[in-house]
Amino acid sequence: MPKPPNEHELYKFCPHCGHELIAKQLDREKVKYCEKCGFTFWNKSKPVVSIVLHKDGKVLMIQRGNEPFKGYWVLPGGFISYFENAEEAIKREALEEVGVEMKLEKILGTYLIDNDPRGMHLDIIFAGITDDEIKLNNEDTNFQWFKPGNLPKKIAYKHREAITDWHMKGSKYG
Repeated sequence: MPKPPNEHELYKFCPHCGHELIAKQLDREKVKYCEKCGFTFWNKSKPVVSIVLHKDGKVLMIQRGNEPFKGYWVLPGGFISYFENAEEAIKREALEEVGVEMKLEKILGTYLIDNDPRGMHLDIIFAGITDDEIKLNNEDTNFQWFKPGNLPKKIAYKHREAITDWHMKGSKYG
């Protein structure tokens, strides 16, 4: 799959005055800048959360039913709302996407997602467990528990890397 364009490639004109944006180096970052009105487009990442939800050495993945990455496998997760922290967000997302309440074990890591056409994201990925039965929502088409050594080929974002990190660091957190 070709890499989708990032926001720097998409934004060509100033949203304030319509003048063409130019590339400019500012504070060690490449930004889009309007010479007419001074607008600066900072391509900053947005926070998202995901969970390596595991049971019996297997990891739960869901298959996306919508774009972007329709048909690809991902970890349950989503965007952090304005008035919630990362822990609240992943608990909400797990309940919305797969119908489970879970016990969070640890933050596994943070991963920069730079291939999503909606923009840059900083994915805060947790490890956790549940005994609840999976109840898939209508946004996704399938779910499956995978052994870390037998993951599907089409995985979006940095979720393959996160699962590998979880598996290599030892699947027991506490």
